[in-house]
Amino acid sequence: EVFTPYANENGFANHVRSYSRDDNGSDDCCIDEESNHSIKDYSRQIATDGHEIQGHETVQQIIDVGNDGQIIREYFATCIPGLQNILASELITLGAIDVVPTGTSGVSFAGNSTIGLKSILWCRTAHKVMELIASSPFSTPVRNSGDLYEFTKASIHTPSLLGNGQGGLMTLSVNTIYTATVPKELCHGHFTALTVKNALVDAVRELRDDGDRPDVDVEDSDVPLVAVLKGRRVGGERLGRGRGRGGRGGRGGRGRGGRFGARGDFTDEVEEEIVADVDIYRCLHSGGSLHRRGYRTGSMELDMGKEWGDDDNIEESEWGDNPQRNRRRSLESGNAPIHRAAMKESLAAGLLLESGWDKLVQAARSDGLGAVLIDPMTGSGTLPTEAALIACDMAPGLLRIASWRGGSDDGRGRNPHRYPPAIRWKDFCEMEEWDNLLSNAMERTKSGMKWARSPLKPTEKGMLNIKRKNVTILCNEKNPRACNLARISISNAGIGAIVSLHEGDCVEWDLGGMHGDHRAVIEGRTIFVCNPPWGVRLTEDIDNSWVSLREFLRREGNGAEAWVLSGNKDLTKILRMKKSRTLVVRTAEEDLRWLQYHIFQKSEVPVEK
Repeated sequence: EVFTPYANENGFANHVRSYSRDDNGSDDCCIDEESNHSIKDYSRQIATDGHEIQGHETVQQIIDVGNDGQIIREYFATCIPGLQNILASELITLGAIDVVPTGTSGVSFAGNSTIGLKSILWCRTAHKVMELIASSPFSTPVRNSGDLYEFTKASIHTPSLLGNGQGGLMTLSVNTIYTATVPKELCHGHFTALTVKNALVDAVRELRDDGDRPDVDVEDSDVPLVAVLKGRRVGGERLGRGRGRGGRGGRGGRGRGGRFGARGDFTDEVEEEIVADVDIYRCLHSGGSLHRRGYRTGSMELDMGKEWGDDDNIEESEWGDNPQRNRRRSLESGNAPIHRAAMKESLAAGLLLESGWDKLVQAARSDGLGAVLIDPMTGSGTLPTEAALIACDMAPGLLRIASWRGGSDDGRGRNPHRYPPAIRWKDFCEMEEWDNLLSNAMERTKSGMKWARSPLKPTEKGMLNIKRKNVTILCNEKNPRACNLARISISNAGIGAIVSLHEGDCVEWDLGGMHGDHRAVIEGRTIFVCNPPWGVRLTEDIDNSWVSLREFLRREGNGAEAWVLSGNKDLTKILRMKKSRTLVVRTAEEDLRWLQYHIFQKSEVPVEK
């Protein structure tokens, strides 16, 4: 991953540029727009409403203190490019403040420790959530390993970060990220990470008489750090002589006309020097990207009685499918493979939120008219699975806790999702706060599942003579192997009570047609979603798939809206429908379009006699 911090003229980080590639080869890009939010100097005292907090008492850089006396921290969350506004909406709903989408794949926000914990528990579109703890002043950049060592040692209050040993030392890990050419002495990522680690370790050892030091844990460290180095050029008349954005100096005014290459006049040939600006973050979570829910791993076990103390265990009838039985079934068959064209869980959730599925569910809770989602080409079932999780009000973090399969026979090895790094930090929160958030999430899940699978209440006009639930999710897949993967995901997530899977060609999938008492579509309350093949990962029989989709939507979709994901505009033309809205997203190095269509019955043209 690559995160590029930008600083303001006072030398404090504003927000972050990011460009990351995950294990599956997907890219996240973020172009930052500089904001007016500046982080106060770490050593500065801040007094608000009578509260005084010394910089040396906490590891993070203080930006404010709330009315309740809690520290307001600055965070940054990454997401798939194009979903930044959706992620921002999620964070606002959670209570975050100063929420600012930065570029296309990141959101900066502020809040107390509770907001940070809620973000890793509830955000459906976030991939990583981090807190900025140190930023090198712009006026004194880092030129070599010695500068980096001194900056790290002086900027971070080590006892708050790692402890002084009297209460136990915390483990750490350091990952080094580069965003541009840096000084030659800092260009080796491993040794640069060692420099940061050594500075922190030496600071701890100096506090102790026995010379003890923190250990490094690359798998599940208590304090996972990310050191971000961004190179820039400094020197003489070449600084700030360019025109255009950033041309006054600073990070943008370098070379010929600044960052964007506008022209400028240069009369002095002064040799430039490469320096680096350094920002250090700590991740609130471990165990990989937050987009991994865990229902694809083939191992799910939701046991509130063991994990959350006094809560009652979920009965089998509450979940539809028994999670214990799902676990046994999955362990017998091993880990579920992932379809080669499988959609990321976070992308599926973001597309569903963009389509308004969450708002339709909320409307169904209020008026009792129901909510229907139909996916005629579901693949491995990511869209309907995420739709069910939204409808049941199930926090993604609960699934990550339930799916973890680590540990050993002797009981060693903690669940990194149940005990994330943030709750281990000495200056962040109490364990009780995290437990309360988990308990509340489980209560919401039980209530949401019970409501979703309950039958619709009769209306004044009377209901159709078919049995409906508050939430109906129907999906179909033609490929038997993909259909099996979808079945595993649905079963593992415990949502089989509201998701129905059909196997076959969608053109032959009968949902009641345009009219009739047995029609699955409820006009004005139904959303069709689909991710048909568009020629990159799946290349067989593509045109026929789109023709089948067109005929299915024409036959079954009257009075509904459809959202189709496409990476090929020529294939989209096969639908012969006029789009009404477009969202651009980027994943797997492909620019995709999430297209909205409103489906109406075609008027019959009278035949002249």
